Amino acid sequence: MLMSKKQCQTTKRSGEPCHAAASDTGFCFAHDATKGRERAVARRNGGLQRTTPHVADVALVPKETRSIESVMMILDYALQESLALSNGIQRGRLLVSIAHGYIEALKVGELEQRLNAVEHTLQLRKAAKQQQDQSHKGRFGR
Repeated sequence: MLMSKKQCQTTKRSGEPCHAAASDTGFCFAHDATKGRERAVARRNGGLQRTTPHVADVALVPKETRSIESVMMILDYALQESLALSNGIQRGRLLVSIAHGYIEALKVGELEQRLNAVEHTLQLRKAAKQQQDQSHKGRFGR
């Protein structure tokens, strides 16, 4: 002979009865007024177990972001933290976004290097031109 479980006496907002098993009080864990403190502890513990611990060293993140190098350091930190997350669509999107951030930082860094090289070359040419003009003045006495 099968024993039937006692069903919770609570009626939901929709008007349907709660189908959870009842304790000796006649209510399930979620609806038993005497279990409020236990529910709060269970919610807290459940929330704590859902957190992901940090895996990267937050001390490596620069206080200010004023250069491509500091941007790359932040991206490195974000990548390390992201790799520790559970696999899923959100993690995949985050990794793609971080990869895009790397690409953009590398582009800007390369353009910055090229611009610096052009400016340096122009400064050298200007200095050479000035030196040439002064030596030309000295020879011809202008």
